Amino acid sequence: MKNLHYLFLIFLLTIGNLLAHEGKETFVLREVAKIHSSIYSETSGNLDVQRLVQLLKENADHKKDTEKFKKALPIAEELGKTMDLSKKRELFERLSKELESIVGHHDKSEVSVFYCPMLKKKWLASGKEIRNPYDSKMKNCGEIVHEAK
Repeated sequence: MKNLHYLFLIFLLTIGNLLAHEGKETFVLREVAKIHSSIYSETSGNLDVQRLVQLLKENADHKKDTEKFKKALPIAEELGKTMDLSKKRELFERLSKELESIVGHHDKSEVSVFYCPMLKKKWLASGKEIRNPYDSKMKNCGEIVHEAK
């Protein structure tokens, strides 16, 4: 009977760890990936950052990530207010830089960190396809520096 209790406890801990990966960091990174797609596609008008802003206002699942959320919040808010593509790109670069450290180590977002050596800029995007959001003439320029798992 004692062994059964231990097995049940191990089962609960395993399930808890699996579910923990679907935390706020995952949802934040998925929202950032949506923003990447809009900027890459050069969508006109304001970007919908409402969900991202809401998530960034909450505490993250990990304390160090909460600090990243706080620093990223004003960038996301400003990103939602601008209609200028070059300003969107600048803000997205800052947002990507701020949230880069939360990619991969405890999320299931499938977001990777990319880098363009020509422009010396990083960005966050879902998947593994190179889709450089910073220059319409260099859409395929870049490399993955931290791959989504």
